[in-house]
Amino acid sequence: MRTRSAVFPFLFSILGCVGHRISAQGLVLVLALQLAVVPLRAQQNPFTQITGNADQGIVLPQKTSLLSRQDAGALAEIRAYRSAVSLGSWIDMQGTGELTSTATDANGGSGPENATVWILNHHGYRLDIQKPKGTSSLRMDGAYGAVQHSNGEMKMMDARDAVAGLLAFPALMEASFPTNTVMLIDQGMATVDGTVLHRITVEKPWPGDPVDAKGDPLTTVTDLYFNPQTHLLVKSANAIYGANPSPEQLLQVITYGDYQVVNGMQVPFQYRETLNGQILWTLQLHQIHLNQGLTDSNFHF
Repeated sequence: MRTRSAVFPFLFSILGCVGHRISAQGLVLVLALQLAVVPLRAQQNPFTQITGNADQGIVLPQKTSLLSRQDAGALAEIRAYRSAVSLGSWIDMQGTGELTSTATDANGGSGPENATVWILNHHGYRLDIQKPKGTSSLRMDGAYGAVQHSNGEMKMMDARDAVAGLLAFPALMEASFPTNTVMLIDQGMATVDGTVLHRITVEKPWPGDPVDAKGDPLTTVTDLYFNPQTHLLVKSANAIYGANPSPEQLLQVITYGDYQVVNGMQVPFQYRETLNGQILWTLQLHQIHLNQGLTDSNFHF
């Protein structure tokens, strides 16, 4: 078996986490925070070595060989969600607030730090975090993803992780969703942390419709978990690969909460990420502005 430090060497140099195995996308916000100590728990399986007690009942999303499938129940849930949020004009979003990590910084603290998030349609994501010595920034646009630390050091993301995006709800807010190239599979009800949620699998092609070595289209898979009464999106789940090709996949879950009305639409103001059930960070927004005229250049270094 490969040693942990051989798998993600640059993460250890940044985080100082000797003896812990970490995924690039799963901890990409922690990377942006430049945290020195990440308290990971006991091994859950031979590949992940990260485990926690949150988001019990959520499974690792899986690709499917099905083509052009859009289940009636899944389509009905998506329509109910769009009605519940009173979907209107959605182009971009800018939100400001505070990000709190469960890890500790070099001084032993884990207090909230000022953060700003930008979203363009469903493909552009940017998160800036104010550090004592400057700004750390995460930027994603389609298959492009990179983190730049406050000292100017930059790390690129695996394209498979970048294309999944930072958050799931923006894709659902676009007027054209779902196109006929998007698969929607109704997985029925699932119990997550004791709460019954409606699980929908969304599989969609990468931007530009690239293909793999076999000529099959490259796709990304996300499981969406909706409240069956309110039809609001509660959680989204992705399989995360990390910095280098390896057999491991880690379960990344984003929880959406604190829905508030902005420009007549219900938008989540709170986001929480877990990796294999361990809480990594919570982003609480205080202000959100929609349709600010963002461009692709805002999401690249």
